[in-house]
Amino acid sequence: MAVEDPTSPYKVRLLIKDYPYATDGMAIWHAIEGWVVDYLVIYYTDDGVLLEDVEPQAWWMEVREVGHGDLKDAPWWPNMQTVAELVKACITIIWIGSALHAAVNFGQYPYSGYHPNKPSASRRPMPERGSDEYAELEKDPVKVFLRTITHPSQALIGISLIGVLSKHSSDELYLGQHDMPEWTSDATALEAFKQFGVRLEDIEKHVVAMNVNPQLKNRMGPAMFPYMLPYPNTSDHTGEAEGLTARGIPNSIST
Repeated sequence: MAVEDPTSPYKVRLLIKDYPYATDGMAIWHAIEGWVVDYLVIYYTDDGVLLEDVEPQAWWMEVREVGHGDLKDAPWWPNMQTVAELVKACITIIWIGSALHAAVNFGQYPYSGYHPNKPSASRRPMPERGSDEYAELEKDPVKVFLRTITHPSQALIGISLIGVLSKHSSDELYLGQHDMPEWTSDATALEAFKQFGVRLEDIEKHVVAMNVNPQLKNRMGPAMFPYMLPYPNTSDHTGEAEGLTARGIPNSIST
């Protein structure tokens, strides 16, 4: 989907230009990367400082040997010997717990809320070619489909659950926001976090602009539903985005 490109700010270039998830995702990853680097270099000025700090070393040992004990000997684990390794690990964790989760979670209801799009179960096997059931399927596929998918009462429970999972709460904290002024008194760290928020709000404006670009047809699709899943929503400090909005990246997974 992408090739290395040193001229790009993301160091890669998409092979498919009209690919909303990748386009927005790379911009958000880049913003997270900037924030992580700006923050960590305040406290880890070189690799030696990191190696002497027992807390991140103990944390990484727990992640590897306790959290993923079955994979602790896999060759792909970073050794956490350099600041660059710590940066990459932090970016990946933040990305998975925020933007990636938002992109795959909050679009569930707009698609699956219409049950035929994604039935939660099939109550009958696919009929064998040549059987009476197969002949019925060819004659009236809609009737057979509706008889095969989840019963209405079961479907209602499934749709309700998807609705709950897809909702943003009224007190949602979005990426680039915080509700604890006392989280740090370090002016350098506070400024770095402020700039992180500025970058995310710039991404918001770019997403809105791309969604109305007629050359980018995949951002709307035939249903004319704009692609907003990785829209940060950092600029919203009012709670007005509560509910089934299909937009906004929470600061972390809360479900």
